Amino acid sequence: MSTLMRRRVPRNIHREKVSLTDWKKTVARIGGYLNVYRFKLSLVFGFTVVTTLTTVIGNRVNGIVIDKFISKNRLHDLLVICAMLAVMYLISSVFTYFQNSVTIKVAQAVSTKIRQDVFGNLQRLPMKYFDTHDNGDVMSRLTNDVDNINTALMQTFVQLFTGIISVLGMGLAMIILSPILTGITLLSTVATYLFSKAIAKLTQKAFMNQQTSLGELNTQIEESVSGKQLVQLFNHTDSTMSKFNDVNRQYTKAAYKAQALSSIIGPFNNMTNNIAYLLITAVGAISIVGGYGNITVGVIFTFLIYLRNFTGPINNVLDLINTLQLSLASAERVFELIDETRENDDPEAVGLEKVTGHITFDHVSFAYDQRLILDDVNLTADPGEVVALVGPTGAGKTTIMNLLTNLYPLKKGRVLLDGQDVTKIRRFDLRKNVAIVQQESFLFTMSIRENIRLGRPEATDKEVEIAAEEANADTFIRQLPLGYDTMLSENASQLSQGQRQLLSIARAFITKAPVLILDEATASIDSQTEADVQTAMSKLMKNKTSFVIAHRLSTIKNADQILVIKDGRVIEQGNHQSLLEKNGFYAKLYNSQFS
Repeated sequence: MSTLMRRRVPRNIHREKVSLTDWKKTVARIGGYLNVYRFKLSLVFGFTVVTTLTTVIGNRVNGIVIDKFISKNRLHDLLVICAMLAVMYLISSVFTYFQNSVTIKVAQAVSTKIRQDVFGNLQRLPMKYFDTHDNGDVMSRLTNDVDNINTALMQTFVQLFTGIISVLGMGLAMIILSPILTGITLLSTVATYLFSKAIAKLTQKAFMNQQTSLGELNTQIEESVSGKQLVQLFNHTDSTMSKFNDVNRQYTKAAYKAQALSSIIGPFNNMTNNIAYLLITAVGAISIVGGYGNITVGVIFTFLIYLRNFTGPINNVLDLINTLQLSLASAERVFELIDETRENDDPEAVGLEKVTGHITFDHVSFAYDQRLILDDVNLTADPGEVVALVGPTGAGKTTIMNLLTNLYPLKKGRVLLDGQDVTKIRRFDLRKNVAIVQQESFLFTMSIRENIRLGRPEATDKEVEIAAEEANADTFIRQLPLGYDTMLSENASQLSQGQRQLLSIARAFITKAPVLILDEATASIDSQTEADVQTAMSKLMKNKTSFVIAHRLSTIKNADQILVIKDGRVIEQGNHQSLLEKNGFYAKLYNSQFS
């Protein structure tokens, strides 16, 4: 069964002006995903402690070697110490490898879970969400933004995590080695921190604007690729390129601003580090020459290495500040999508067992974004009855069917199925009992057999083939190289429009649903195919409550009742003959098609 329906609603594209409102909350939420992997993260912590201790001890030994062995020509002892250091550094490299390996596994697992949460909620969002959001922006959140989070987990957050341990270890070692030189280091660190904090406030908004612009760029690409045939047929190649270039320039400008702001931090940080190296060397040299304190050449050598390992993690995070800001902006966009209110059943919703197909619209009104689409619509369809809906394009015919399947919330009135309000029926049970054939058939990238089986997943291969025979699709399917196992490309582009529609009809056949909706089901089919389809439709509608939306009035002459919809209201109602005798709006429509 297909629950997708053609939407004739205005697309007021939702282009929200977003900003990174609460980065602490966003980080905490990412931490919630990481919390599941506490044991693996504790291993990373342990590996980092080992590598930090190895670095601290190894660097101190290097200083001692300079003072005790090199200056006194103790070459044998020097070789022994070098061999010991080599073993230590080998152990440190092994632990670093395992640290990175575990980190990558955790990052990929978290990204997978976030992607699952986004896609899972996306499948349960109400149709109104998709009417008010760009498809390209939604896709960008699911792909680019999640990838940015993954990058942050593997790089920025991990370096921040391991960097804290390294900074604490090196800082303690530096204090023990020389409090005076440590004080100089702290001055440069504080200056870097204050400057980076000031820049970060500017980059947060810049990176959020960059991701928003990227979503708009993806939307432009998605529309251009999907409508490539129309673009070429209507000679809109140049205008499409022009529009793309405008959006591309907008994204480039936003990306340049974000990257330019964040790139200031690196050079400033290098400058302060170089000044710190210069001051430490100068102070150490003065101390050695003047005989002040216990500073030696080995101490200065060791301290400079400590300083490199102390500022290294800080520098790495600052150099990746653009990645961090971009990832936080992406995370907020992703969590916005996860937090969107999904389509939930009413707490008092009930299931359906045996459905006869008695349908009532009781004073139904519906508005979309304050614009009234349906106004006080009333209709009753008895089981097995065929009800036709006719009227001008945009009159509200398809909206009536959307309300029957509870795709949109009512403004006023009730829609009843066998006397039960459809908003009080579990959506799964409601939609399982309604089969739909749309004008614009949609087929998924899977085999023909699986596309038909979507109507009833538990159907056997034999039932699939019977449904195809009933829809007059079996003949052309068996002529394909792989028959029912033929894999369809994107929206079955290798099939004709008529063949795609026949598969959609076969999908409706297999549902065995008591309620059937035919939404302009034959509008895109040639005359010869339409004759085959009409025969199949007659069998499909047998013993079903059927709603037929049609512009070709010749196809609904035998309907039990015909509702004429105009401007959201039922202006005429009756069978074909009685409406012709009224000589009203329906008669004018009918006669105009045969004049």
